[in-house]
Amino acid sequence: MTDLYPFSTTLKVRFNETDAQGHVNFAQYLNLFDVALVEYLSHIGFSYKRMLEEELDMLYVDAHASYHAPAYFDDVLRIHCRAGKVGASSARFDFQVFNESKDNRLTAKGEITVVTAERNTLKKTRVPESFRKALEKHS
Repeated sequence: MTDLYPFSTTLKVRFNETDAQGHVNFAQYLNLFDVALVEYLSHIGFSYKRMLEEELDMLYVDAHASYHAPAYFDDVLRIHCRAGKVGASSARFDFQVFNESKDNRLTAKGEITVVTAERNTLKKTRVPESFRKALEKHS
């Protein structure tokens, strides 16, 4: 299934990402998704810095995660990212997290939906064609 994801990055679980039960706290997965998304955008040539320079921003409007197996301090996680559906003014990004320290078992899945907006006004705007093409080329 990861062959459907053109990009991935790895992160080592830090102690502060774990909870009293000893595993990665559920809320931390949204942070992992965010890190992977920012790196994915750089990878496709449309970094967040470029967006801001082009007076564009992305507003996170929805996020979901489902959990499949725990991850622990010092585990190495591989976060896969891809553009899912790209609409007129929004885009959904899909994620899968695998634990490389535990036989690459699926740890979590999720998605983040963003709305593109004008940087200074935060007024919703159409997904710029250059951004749409970069997403389509690397999906």
